[in-house]
Amino acid sequence: MSETFSTPSVEVTQPLIDGLVGLGGYTHPLFNPAAGELSQGIRAPMPGQGVLLLAGGLVEQSGLLDDAIALVELREVRFLKMLRAGTTLRVDLTPGESGQTRSGKILRHYRWSAVDGHGDQILEATAVMLLRAP
Repeated sequence: MSETFSTPSVEVTQPLIDGLVGLGGYTHPLFNPAAGELSQGIRAPMPGQGVLLLAGGLVEQSGLLDDAIALVELREVRFLKMLRAGTTLRVDLTPGESGQTRSGKILRHYRWSAVDGHGDQILEATAVMLLRAP
């Protein structure tokens, strides 16, 4: 079994969520509560693609994959719980199988587990990364 590494955390705020919803152009009512819902304190959760965006940024910021050239593929992406404001998010990375390309670069699978500040798993995915040769 491979060792698991954790990224630093990011604080998930409502302005962050609302900003990503706006930039992404999300129109679904889940991400755009009506005035009556807002007056009742209902706020939008983070869209799944926003969770992926944050997870990718956390992985980059961590320095754990400084030898990475590119994210080649995301596989088996599962959203397990809505991410809402008022918590944090980190990514636990577990290296998996790897192989060498014809040009000598490495293709390695990493299991991503995005976890909130309560320890609840928000997302799991397999990321296939292209890495520089050692």
